[in-house]
Amino acid sequence: MDQPEKVVSLRMTTRQWRHLDGALDSEISVAAENGDPRQIVSAASGIRRAGWDQIAHWVPDVAGSGDWPPDDEEIVAHLSRGDWALAAECAAHWAAVAASVGHEQEAAVLRGVQALVAEGLTAGSA
Repeated sequence: MDQPEKVVSLRMTTRQWRHLDGALDSEISVAAENGDPRQIVSAASGIRRAGWDQIAHWVPDVAGSGDWPPDDEEIVAHLSRGDWALAAECAAHWAAVAASVGHEQEAAVLRGVQALVAEGLTAGSA
């Protein structure tokens, strides 16, 4: 019998999460356009929904829900280890893309998110 994957809680700013959300959105778009052999669309969409639910308190069909807190507010997101690993992979990929087109601030935020997630996953496996 399969056991549920361990949930890992990581603290970051809303700004960091918003950049991660954007990277996941970009990953979804590319996967949907190019075929999706790794089922990225479903997995990354689930991560984004978790963020909307946990951070923006988004409720489908409820007007006024889904507002992000201020950029500097610290939030705690709760995802499975596998979801965090995918999030880190997407952050690293889109940081490289951002840097390659001269968007260094975006790249720096995404590199910081990737490092934060990698550190959190390492600490969570101890």
